[in-house]
Amino acid sequence: MIELDVQLTRDEKLVVLHDDTLERTTNGRGAVRDHTLAEIKGLDAGSWFAPQFEGEPVLTLPEVLALVGTAARVNVELKSPRPDWPVLVPLVLSTLAHHRAMESTIVSCFEPEALSLVRQRSVAARLGLLWQNPVVDEAWRWADDLGAVSIHPHWLLASHDLVRVAHARGVAVITWTVNEIEVMLELVRRGVDGIISDFPERLSVARNAGLVVTNEP
Repeated sequence: MIELDVQLTRDEKLVVLHDDTLERTTNGRGAVRDHTLAEIKGLDAGSWFAPQFEGEPVLTLPEVLALVGTAARVNVELKSPRPDWPVLVPLVLSTLAHHRAMESTIVSCFEPEALSLVRQRSVAARLGLLWQNPVVDEAWRWADDLGAVSIHPHWLLASHDLVRVAHARGVAVITWTVNEIEVMLELVRRGVDGIISDFPERLSVARNAGLVVTNEP
């Protein structure tokens, strides 16, 4: 699964960018929301990562879905601020529907109210509740109200007990952001359903080396 972040441009197009500003991952400056798609498309979004990616453009959500096709599922995190939700939500849903990606996509957000708007507009949307509050009782209430398919807690919250409760409720656990192999292996032992990582190949290496044990019940 590919996890990505989506937000609106000034002319209300969906761009795939993590930060709400341009400086860290492009040669642009200022807020994403203050620029048109054409302006953002003119930026270099690759050089920050490695020289061989110089000139790579920022992609739109439709472009990503077209590129991925059926090769992978997608986790779309809603990143735009609250005032943008009335435009962002229907645009994301119509984009997923157009690309026939509703079934293969999880729409996630730290703001359960944003996910509530998604649910109001679509009974088919598959929702994932991002969570970082150590008090998880509220997360279960929101997961129930939203009909969420998954909860996405910070990895420090992904205890055996949390996984057990989630599975008893029919909710998957996808935890973030885990880059150390030892932590990945421990989370696998706890029975999590997914791990969001900047280095997913590390878990593959561990699997190939036979280091991943069977999930504990």
